[in-house]
Amino acid sequence: MSAPVFSVILVNWNTAELTLAAIESVRADAGASGVSVQVIVVDNGSVDDSAARIRTAFPQAQVIENDRNLGFARAVNKGLEVSSGEIVLLLNTDARLEAGALATFKRTFEQTPRIGILGGALLDPDGSPQNCIAPFPNLATELVNKSLLRIFNPTKHTRKVEPGSKDLVRADSIVGACFVIRRETFDAIGPLDERFFFFFEETDWCRRAWDAGWEVAVAPEAKIVHGQGESSKPVLIESRIEFYRSRYRYFLKNQGKMKTILLFEGSLIKLAVEFLSSGAMRILSLGKSQRWRERFRVVSTLLAWHIRGCPKSWGLEGHAPSWPRVFPNA
Repeated sequence: MSAPVFSVILVNWNTAELTLAAIESVRADAGASGVSVQVIVVDNGSVDDSAARIRTAFPQAQVIENDRNLGFARAVNKGLEVSSGEIVLLLNTDARLEAGALATFKRTFEQTPRIGILGGALLDPDGSPQNCIAPFPNLATELVNKSLLRIFNPTKHTRKVEPGSKDLVRADSIVGACFVIRRETFDAIGPLDERFFFFFEETDWCRRAWDAGWEVAVAPEAKIVHGQGESSKPVLIESRIEFYRSRYRYFLKNQGKMKTILLFEGSLIKLAVEFLSSGAMRILSLGKSQRWRERFRVVSTLLAWHIRGCPKSWGLEGHAPSWPRVFPNA
């Protein structure tokens, strides 16, 4: 049996409904585009009967079941081990391929052999563009206001593309909601770095691709509707902790110890300011604003996590059944 054109890997963690819809979008686009697809679902210890439901709905999908949440990078690498497609596509469970996306990715790789990693135009459910590209993180991108950076250097710091455009957009890195890598590139740079539990693993992969002589780009003709955080809403604070933890690991690996320390100190100051401002807005709204109550709860927990030395037991990586909540009723 010949190898499929695409191996599509989805990492599921208690998001059965989202994952089923994502797989259906892959199946529909594959049929319309006339390309063969291998679907691989790596389940990270779900407790919502996800694996059984996926097997029932899509019996040809390969389902790998982990006994606990191993994190995104380790789960993807398990899927990569059994993948056989010429092209590998990582798809978030809250993302949907629009018709023609697979054909666009295949054609772009064939026509531009130096491109090793591709993304598509990410869209909100209402069709408006989302951020889909990003410069490599540095102290400025992480500590300075994004709007201000775009004013001074719009070419470098613009993060959206025009959906449907035929012009490829080269970028340092792409947002990982739909991340496409050719087999040759994967063979050259290796799997995801499993030190990243959640977030920044794809950014690191893009950096390694550029370092190895490959290009990274977005093909705006390929459109992907992305729920942007739908899969992580039930664990919002835990996900935010993992974002900060992974960002520090990325900096330590790619920017060095001194810049990592500066990032930590800058983040601590920013969180302290946000703590005061969100607390003030919560008081001014007499505690009736859900937005400011939630913002205060998130920021206060992140600030406490930093002050306490970034304990591993907080967040998703520690696998703790419970962890300290700061201002739980805020």
